[in-house]
Amino acid sequence: MKQETLNTEKVHIFFDESGSNNIKQRPTLMAGLLIPESIYQADDFREINRKLQNNEYMPLHWAEYSGYYPLRRDIMSVINMFSKYSPLCKMNIINYDETSLRERRSFYDDINLSQRMIYTKLPERILYGLLRNYGKDVNITANLFIENSSTYTKLQLDRLLVEQLNTQSMYRGEQYKVLDCQLTPKKQEIGVEIVDLLMGFVRTIIQNKKGSLSKGELMRNELVINFLINPIFYSFFCNINYYEWQSARELSNVKFKEYVDLFIASNNTSFFENSLEPKSIELKQPIKKRPRIRKTRLIRRR
Repeated sequence: MKQETLNTEKVHIFFDESGSNNIKQRPTLMAGLLIPESIYQADDFREINRKLQNNEYMPLHWAEYSGYYPLRRDIMSVINMFSKYSPLCKMNIINYDETSLRERRSFYDDINLSQRMIYTKLPERILYGLLRNYGKDVNITANLFIENSSTYTKLQLDRLLVEQLNTQSMYRGEQYKVLDCQLTPKKQEIGVEIVDLLMGFVRTIIQNKKGSLSKGELMRNELVINFLINPIFYSFFCNINYYEWQSARELSNVKFKEYVDLFIASNNTSFFENSLEPKSIELKQPIKKRPRIRKTRLIRRR
């Protein structure tokens, strides 16, 4: 007889994609970010969520950042806050090659099959990877949040993902249950904005543009370096579960740290100029106390 679990924890997962509308702008990414509910309901997150919903932040569009100070200020405000909690969060990313699917369309009668595969199978793999492998003494309940789009609405992605993920959990004997999936409007959930920004950083790191760059490319490189100087954020980025897929039978797991370190190496001047150099410590010999000399008081003879 199976023992009852000792605890039930709730998590929020935020999903987004990047690059799907422009095949020339590789990479094409899908990502999920898991944040425990106890973290997402912390005062810091509540405050930036309030600012987002009250339009106190500029639109947090990474591709539009080219050094404009108010946008830089808002991006840094959100990411610096997230960095503090990032060791308690998880992120999965799939970088997929859509061109290989386009080449295989002629094999199938349904020309929309590749799109349905992309928007059903890949999100499921990302989200399942975030929810599985918790221990036997904890149950996980999850709410999913996806920024609304006509494509997701047409595919009924919210309903489909709940059904697929719960079926997988039952079949695999996992410890999670998806409660709900919401297609959220813009500027409603800061978690959706954060995963979108993080994917923008990932694109910048993978592209690792050098040579003759536009002002926007230079400023985006510089700001990503600024965040990677923080060892907590660097560790989070190096530990992203990153996969690449090229119409193969299996996803290829790649250490994202390799991409991160190559990007830092290409921008090493900016990295080391902005990072704090460790101060040299001089070893000093303990100062020996001089023996105290007692002063003899001279007594005058009368």
